[in-house]
Amino acid sequence: MYSKIINPTKHGNIVYDNKSSAARLGNYLNKEPSTNEEKGIFFNSLGDFDKKQMLEAIDNNVKGLTQKDDKFHSLVIAPSAKELEHIGNDHSKMKAFTIACMEKYAANFNLGGTPLNTGRKLSEKDLVWYATIHQNRAYKGTDVEVLNGEKKSGDLKEGLQTHIHVVVSARDKEQKITLNPNTSNKQKFKMTTWFEANQRQFNQQFDFKPDPKEIPKSKDKTAYFILWTEKKLHLLEKLGITDKQITEIRNIAKIKNNSTDFRKNLGMVIKEVRANKSSKNSQQQQKNIPISSEQMKLLENTTPFKIQTDLELPSTNKSFMAEFKSFQSIFEHLSTDEFSKNQINPSAKRKKKRNLNQDLSL
Repeated sequence: MYSKIINPTKHGNIVYDNKSSAARLGNYLNKEPSTNEEKGIFFNSLGDFDKKQMLEAIDNNVKGLTQKDDKFHSLVIAPSAKELEHIGNDHSKMKAFTIACMEKYAANFNLGGTPLNTGRKLSEKDLVWYATIHQNRAYKGTDVEVLNGEKKSGDLKEGLQTHIHVVVSARDKEQKITLNPNTSNKQKFKMTTWFEANQRQFNQQFDFKPDPKEIPKSKDKTAYFILWTEKKLHLLEKLGITDKQITEIRNIAKIKNNSTDFRKNLGMVIKEVRANKSSKNSQQQQKNIPISSEQMKLLENTTPFKIQTDLELPSTNKSFMAEFKSFQSIFEHLSTDEFSKNQINPSAKRKKKRNLNQDLSL
């Protein structure tokens, strides 16, 4: 189960901009109808709606918001291929599950600090929200498959890819409370709590039992590493490095799997190239500055990531465990009754301080 709250400032896609009308997002979400019969249909717990009805409801629920405030928020709920297979990729079940997720979303807001709603819990009925089901996903330029040349940006992904897009107003239905899931205040809304609640909801609602052997993997940083390298290669192009050497470095990066060691050394090479470029006086001399054979060897001799697990945190080794146990024995000693008896309790400390003050006053 994958749940996401899109932050327009970080996501980079202009369609998710939420400072004004939801019209642009509505057009984007309306691009892929689930079936011919469902073309353009949005839904919530009250029924089905077309794009015009959705836009009117979201765009008119902004009382009390300024021009700079967020007007709505975009959510994504995407069951895994196994979960979709478990429910037969049934859209009616997906709709029922979405309503349950929005109930969890509403309840996740803590209104304890709101004078008008102290102690009150929101429900899905307090929200203005609309969702739509998409069946397909396309590869993006940042996907590893695209960066490696295996796929093209825009190619459809294989297998079951059904997922839900939700548009929810930044104000409650009474337009008295502002609801911001992207808040940095975890006391008001904690994203991970909602994500985990969605997973539990799916398991309970559809009697889905995840395989206990399937341990969630740490975030795959492969795409990030490739993008980092490509940005550095683009910088080298600007500095005047030839296409031939850029290609050579890119091939080395693939062999080394864009490892930490490789990226560190590439950063050092770029610093040296910059220094050489700035030391040249004439504009003519600054063109096509080559990377030296020594610098290329520095990149070739880097340590690669051998397997994907190298991208994750290293497992605990024996020496560390032995060291930990020695500390553990110390902590156990500190918690003994003998140690506790030798400590001055807070009241005794205060009494001792008072006596000291009295002595000083004399």
